[in-house]
Amino acid sequence: MGIDDPVAPLPRRAVMVRGETVASYLWRLAEHNGLRFEELARHIGAPRTIRPADPRLEEVRLGPLARQRLAEASGRPVGQLAQALVSLDDSRISARARHQVQIESWPEGRLPVQACALCAAGRSERPVWRVPSEQWAVCVRHGRWTATAQGHFQIGLEQLPEVVDAHVRRVRLERRTGPHARVLMADAQQVAVYWWQCRQMAWRGVWRKRQEILGVDRSALWAVPLVVYPEAVTVAEAMAVRERQRAVGRSFAGGPAGWSTGRWTAWVGERLGMREEMADGGHRGLEAWLMAHRNTVPVVMRLAQQEERAVPRSVPLPLLEPHRVIPLHGPLEEASCLPWRLGSPMTSTSWG
Repeated sequence: MGIDDPVAPLPRRAVMVRGETVASYLWRLAEHNGLRFEELARHIGAPRTIRPADPRLEEVRLGPLARQRLAEASGRPVGQLAQALVSLDDSRISARARHQVQIESWPEGRLPVQACALCAAGRSERPVWRVPSEQWAVCVRHGRWTATAQGHFQIGLEQLPEVVDAHVRRVRLERRTGPHARVLMADAQQVAVYWWQCRQMAWRGVWRKRQEILGVDRSALWAVPLVVYPEAVTVAEAMAVRERQRAVGRSFAGGPAGWSTGRWTAWVGERLGMREEMADGGHRGLEAWLMAHRNTVPVVMRLAQQEERAVPRSVPLPLLEPHRVIPLHGPLEEASCLPWRLGSPMTSTSWG
């Protein structure tokens, strides 16, 4: 079928899944209508030589003409498709391109995440794959942790309700804070990773218990983000409080009483229920973050300014140094300003 040939709408629609990859949606739409993937791809303008895409490893990029043809075939406006298929507009294919349908591999470390199997039940006989904003996701509705295609993880969280509760709080933080919440969550997870690798803070308590519930030991690095998740969300919330102060030039080191660096790290320890562990060395991971997020407004200027109130929690935070660009997809660590990485020795970390 040529790209200029008329498009016949398919008899059956496929239920939209927010965040689904284009490849996954095309597979579901094709099977829903008794077609092979290649047949549907040709229906929206792909060349005859098109091959089936592997939704676990590959994405289908559509040019403007193919997007319009998919809208007509699926019986949905282009805007509605783009709202659900968040990678639909990521294509660099122009309207003049000869091939309006192309298959490309996802970059290493950014594979799709399998959607909650219980959410997908009744919508498809095959797994539903979602665009990876991270390498894992939490389904609050069914209490499940899902991870990347390489891992095939679908973990019930019945015995770990604190993980689900933490995710609800994280969503609330993102709603209040805006895009800056992603880098705060990334930095908070990195601090938790530092604690985990240095065997500080909760390692001998709740983290070891969660590992026992999951049936893993410290060699299972895939489980670390899940094990430390509730504490990482608590740290991200505390970081947001600090950043709202910094957004108006207020300094924790030379600002209002009670907001010094030492008092803030102690406060984080209290929120985590780990005051003694924080004082015994846990504060170092937070201090590395504080150094990267230090207030750059000169002290003289701060003292000359009239005391300003912190940015209200209902107002999104502006992007602050050192974060001026936020990667929307991929592992959270790529959005963090902190240098260490999960699985690497802390002795190799540069603290300069």
